[in-house]
Amino acid sequence: MANSNIFFNNLTSIPQRESKLKRVGGTPLCLLSFFYGLAVSARLSFYARGIFRTHALPCKVVSVGNITLGGTGKTPFVYLLSEMIRAKGFRVAILSRGYKGKFKGSFAVVTDGERILMDAQEAGDEPYLLAKKLREVPVIVGKERWLSGKYAVDKFKTEVIILDDGFQHLSLKRDLNLLLIDSASPFGNGYLFPRGALREPLEQLSRADALILTKVAECANIKILKQNLKRALDGHPIFEVDYAPEEVWVQGKKLSLPPASLKGKRILAFSGIAKPESFRQTLVSLEAKIVRIEAFPDHHWYVQKDVHRLWEKAAELQVDALVTTEKDLVRLKDYPTGLPMLWVLSIQHVFRENDQPLFEKFLFSRLGSGR
Repeated sequence: MANSNIFFNNLTSIPQRESKLKRVGGTPLCLLSFFYGLAVSARLSFYARGIFRTHALPCKVVSVGNITLGGTGKTPFVYLLSEMIRAKGFRVAILSRGYKGKFKGSFAVVTDGERILMDAQEAGDEPYLLAKKLREVPVIVGKERWLSGKYAVDKFKTEVIILDDGFQHLSLKRDLNLLLIDSASPFGNGYLFPRGALREPLEQLSRADALILTKVAECANIKILKQNLKRALDGHPIFEVDYAPEEVWVQGKKLSLPPASLKGKRILAFSGIAKPESFRQTLVSLEAKIVRIEAFPDHHWYVQKDVHRLWEKAAELQVDALVTTEKDLVRLKDYPTGLPMLWVLSIQHVFRENDQPLFEKFLFSRLGSGR
């Protein structure tokens, strides 16, 4: 049970970027993975048999999730999806678990679409970032997303709810299940957590209504991956997206620069995200001169000691600027202005080739045509 069903074994044979999880082994992790698999299978069975209850909301519900641990690009895709649905005239709200946030109640409003009502430490970095970037879209955190969804419908007259990281949240019925897969490292070593990166057995891919392959530019075997997915999941539409740099802006100043401004600049890059390699690849594509790159743990909250060490290293290496991600900035408080400057790289998802009109046709065939 710890490994995936033999029907899906060909999916894990695809050459992919080297992962630390590939080198993890040993009997203790095998046992933990086995018992984790038992618990996951029991939970799935209880929902399938109706022992665990699934709630429905009086609106459309779209889930955005993944089957592996972090790093598939859910936050920028939720942002893209929200803007796409809102452009059709639907009233949209985003429900998030608020991972790593300090809020412990049933639910709370991060933004009502006009004002930001919680800080990043309370809400969690990802819901807070969405609240900052989106306008006229309420963002609500809470573990019981049926309750927060009901509030969104009652308070904001929400017509479409987006579940951020919702693939495993089976207690809420959804109209559309979108599953994101990191093309560069789709399923790790094919084993369940903690021996591998999988949150569920691979046969659960069949619960998805559509697959979104992210970071396609970083995958040398995208055709093989798509062929294997199509064989395993006959009839499921597959779409491709890539990260695209949106803008660079200078922390502490109302100054926005085109991403090309990084070309030729000597930089010290740092991030605390699940897969920092994607950040590095984006900087390389912009032809920045990466003098040094620092990787912090995922969702790392920066303290003064971190900032001082980065400043000292930047001064020693005589870089033009430090560069980080938008997600890191919300976890970086009280960064002093001055030299060396801090530049923040904003990225977005863009569909490949003609996938966007095809995706929109698929999406609104489920949601309706809007207003």
